[in-house]
Amino acid sequence: MDNSYFDIEVQEKVAGVASGMQLPLNFLGFGEIENSDVKVYIKQTTFKALEKLALSDTSKETGSIMLGNYCEELGKTHIIISDYIEAKYTDASASTLTFTHETWDYVHKMHEENHPDKRIVGWQHTHPNYGIFLSNYDLFIQENFFNLPFQVAYVIDPIQKLRGFFQWKNGKIVKLKCYYIYDEIGKPIKIEQTKIENKSDSLNPKSDKKLYALITALCFIIFALSFSSISLKNKYDEHIRNQQTILNEISNQKTVIDNQSTAIVKLQEQLVSCVLDNSGKTTANYLIKMLESQEMTLPNQEEVLAKLKAFVEKEDSNKVEFIVYTATSGDSLSSICEKNGINYYANKNIILSINGIEDANQIYVGQNILLPAS
Repeated sequence: MDNSYFDIEVQEKVAGVASGMQLPLNFLGFGEIENSDVKVYIKQTTFKALEKLALSDTSKETGSIMLGNYCEELGKTHIIISDYIEAKYTDASASTLTFTHETWDYVHKMHEENHPDKRIVGWQHTHPNYGIFLSNYDLFIQENFFNLPFQVAYVIDPIQKLRGFFQWKNGKIVKLKCYYIYDEIGKPIKIEQTKIENKSDSLNPKSDKKLYALITALCFIIFALSFSSISLKNKYDEHIRNQQTILNEISNQKTVIDNQSTAIVKLQEQLVSCVLDNSGKTTANYLIKMLESQEMTLPNQEEVLAKLKAFVEKEDSNKVEFIVYTATSGDSLSSICEKNGINYYANKNIILSINGIEDANQIYVGQNILLPAS
């Protein structure tokens, strides 16, 4: 049950033990008699009506408030359940039952109108197909709303045909070992015997607490596993996203490299064409003319053009010529310059610029390199 609606006080002040109350003389006991237990009598018609109510809908829990009276005889409490009020307007499921404000309004109205001389001696609810016990919340209800010595709890499992009463004993809530069904003198008591009683030891509150502790532990484990699974899935999704980002970056870099390679090849073709069109040599002035007229284009063209002009200012422009050298295995720019009688350090920048080479250590076999010939 949900405690969110239990803000209505249903306890009664004990005005004194009922006097002159006649104890049942025609009754039938069920279970093992325990002298220290309270004696609970439930009227045969009420017993059967509650059985019928419990079977009316086994898809969810149902409940009622039990009415009657009690007395003290020879130091023992006798509780007599003679009537009940069905708990209507509840919010219920297969394992929960909530007594709403509308439920309590109805109960109080029926109590005042039809049973003003009776006390609330306890409450009843069903456990469809999961046994006779008081859950932690059932114990909370009993302890806070039915905590007078004569108020009991009655649980019915209509599927397994199990029934059981729970009493106050030495300040604790324990299961009764025996209860009694009564009727008027002369009326036979005919009750189905199958599974009327179940083993009290296996269904006492202590064992119930152990069961709920186990269930709580299992729920915690399931929650932890679920959380771990969600966490792993999130990490996996993040890994996939990171992997896709890396693949996209690689693809972009490949595109840039391909474009650079295409530009370098085009540049080399233009340079080589200029040289070969001039009988294997070309002058710096000719290259400058080609660049200024944009008949030949180079990366960083303005920078290359400026370097060429600065280069020829120091030399006789008619003597500054360029040749094409095809790189072979084991070549480096410095060794190539040495082979061709060129001062590598003096001409390094112009060689890198007009050939579009960014790293002097990165040349490949078969690459055509334009070199100053004089």
